[in-house]
Parts: sequence; structure tokens; C-alpha cells
Amino acid sequence: MSWIPFKIGQPKKQIVPKTVERDFEREYGKLQQLEEQTRRLQKDMKKSTDADLAMSKSAVKISLDLLSNPLCEQDQDLLNMVTALDTAMKRMDAFNQEKVNQIQKTVIEPLKKRNQLFWSWVTSEWPQSHELPGLRSRILDTAGLWLAW
Repeated sequence: MSWIPFKIGQPKKQIVPKTVERDFEREYGKLQQLEEQTRRLQKDMKKSTDADLAMSKSAVKISLDLLSNPLCEQDQDLLNMVTALDTAMKRMDAFNQEKVNQIQKTVIEPLKKRNQLFWSWVTSEWPQSHELPGLRSRILDTAGLWLAW
């Protein structure tokens, strides 16, 4: 039986201190919260743009229905007002379409791209389950090289 005086009674040192682990867990929680908020924002913006488009399409349909009403044929003033309303609704629909396109380009697509790029980076840097057994030895080897240097 051999006796090694330096290993007896000494507690094992952790590779990563508890404070660093807590900081890491806190930051990872923040990242998950940010990802959830951006996903929710992306969904809400999509719903908002869909509602805007539906509203403007409905307004155009209402104005067209008013134009086809037989009362407009009888009264010239009513026909002028409904024609002005129809023109305004068509312009509003065009503006809404442009607004939705801008929101798509400036908010929805960048959020989608950010989520895809960020999480693809995280998953590529994160050790996979089959890599975990070798990860500890690689960390210890790297730490040993730094300590020896």
C-alpha cells in the first residue's frame, strides 16, 4: 500500500468556482428570457400586421359596397361623398400595405434572423451529450497546459 501525503485530507478543488457557475446560470436565464421576449414580439408584430391588412381590406370592401348601392345612383351628392370615401380607403390600403412591408423588413425579418443566428451559434458552441465524457479531460488538459506554462 502506498502513501501519498499531499492527497490525504485535502478537498477536491472545483474546476469552475460556484460564483462563476451562478453567474453563468443567471446570464443563461437572461438569454432564454430575451429569446422568449423576441419570439413573442415577433408573433405580436405578425398579428398586428395581419390585423392592419384585414382592416384596410374590409374598409375597401365597405366603400365598394357603398358605391354599388342603388341610392348612390339617385343622389349625386351621396355619390360624390362615397366616391371620395372609396378613394380615401384605397389610399389607406396602399399606405397600410407599404407600412406592413416596412415592418416586415425592419422588425419581423431581423428578429427572425437574430434568433436563428444566435441559437445556431449557441448550439454549435454548446457541448453535445456525446461530447461530455471527453469534455472534462479536455478541460483538465487545457488547464494543465496553462498551469505548466
